[in-house]
Amino acid sequence: MNSIYLYEGPFEKGDKGFPMIKEAAKRHAMENNLNFDFDQAQIVREEKGKPYFADIPLEFSLTHSGQLWMCLFSGKPVGLDLQQVKSLEYEKIADRQYTKEEQHYVRLWGLAGFFDVWVRKEAFCKCTGQGLFTEMPSMADENHDLCEEIIWQGKTYCFTEIPMADDLKCVVCSGEKMDIETRIL
Repeated sequence: MNSIYLYEGPFEKGDKGFPMIKEAAKRHAMENNLNFDFDQAQIVREEKGKPYFADIPLEFSLTHSGQLWMCLFSGKPVGLDLQQVKSLEYEKIADRQYTKEEQHYVRLWGLAGFFDVWVRKEAFCKCTGQGLFTEMPSMADENHDLCEEIIWQGKTYCFTEIPMADDLKCVVCSGEKMDIETRIL
């Protein structure tokens, strides 16, 4: 089962936030009858910073924006990103960092379109362990629509939108379309 645990309130970031990930993982294991010892589990980072359990075969992806913290657990590689839609110089950023198709999508949909693309890029990077500004596929197609599925380096990646609030964008990237349960932590 794929589960997202959502927490609203103050939380620690970086390595100081690992105990909260373990707490959510314990709950996920209990709710899904998984026999893992998260008290002894060690979270380490890949070369580009992606955290993972060193000794437990459970994938996770963490994201936060403002006072919201979310962690997704799955048996397969996943990437989760949450962004609060807020005013910024999105056209300049898109012109520097986005593909031509993505730039056109942003011109069509404005600030919301900018964040539609951004959350997909972040979720993709978290799923693959890529750096954000390395070579990656476009998140919009030649028809200037958001991609629901992309093929990159011979692998298929699917995007699943998680409905939140009007000012929040949330997307999961994984190797297949996912059914995901969201739970309050």
